[in-house]
Amino acid sequence: MTNILAGKTIILMAAMFISSAQQNVPGQANQSRLATILKKSADYCQRLDKAALDFVCLEEVTELSRYYTPQTDVYLYDYQFIRKDKETKEQRNLISVNGKKTSIQDSSLHAVMFLYKNVLFGPVGLLSQDWQEYHTFKLIGDETINGEKTAVIEATPVPWLSEPHCYGKIWIKEEDGSILKIVWDQKSLRNFQGFEEWAKIHDSEPQITAFSEYGFEKNGLRFPSRNYSENAYIKKNKQKFVNAEISVVYKNYKFFTVETEIKY
Repeated sequence: MTNILAGKTIILMAAMFISSAQQNVPGQANQSRLATILKKSADYCQRLDKAALDFVCLEEVTELSRYYTPQTDVYLYDYQFIRKDKETKEQRNLISVNGKKTSIQDSSLHAVMFLYKNVLFGPVGLLSQDWQEYHTFKLIGDETINGEKTAVIEATPVPWLSEPHCYGKIWIKEEDGSILKIVWDQKSLRNFQGFEEWAKIHDSEPQITAFSEYGFEKNGLRFPSRNYSENAYIKKNKQKFVNAEISVVYKNYKFFTVETEIKY
């Protein structure tokens, strides 16, 4: 009788071990999948970082501000970007303001409440081989964007990264590692501490939304289609007050040079 019971115990323990091993398989598969995606994204970022580029597009900037009185302004630029041998040149020619034609060559960016730059290279600071060491990554889901299947990955900085650095959620095309969208975590944005201080004074909580979309593809590289930011605050009564927002839409791309061959 004792031997029979002992045999049952051994069988039960073996079953528990097998069940535990089966439960670990999905986690191991996800880690393997994540590692593959990150490797492809690092390769993609290397191509992007070293690419020779020459293109023009229309850059439409719509900015809403409510600091004093609600005001919306729309600026339309001819935007040119040239990059060769790590040297970059960009130029904006302002061609209309609020629908009225104008012609200002080599214009500065007229956005009042927001500053933005290097949108094209946003993925490099998160997913390049060098920068991946400063983040931890988690695979959190799958989504389809404009008919393309993507893996959704969450990036957070390692605890010992002392410098301010943007991070957030990333939509990656699993097939080639290219980045279709990044939603930036509000706490990683420049001057978030200032937003928090303003919110405390006004008895509210900051709610900052910021994302970049890369909807145009050329020679395996993706170019910005939209960059958006909204500064809002949630009051104690749960009402949302939007302080300012900006939408930058890129369209009518014309590519002259997109060379992605990596030379060592």
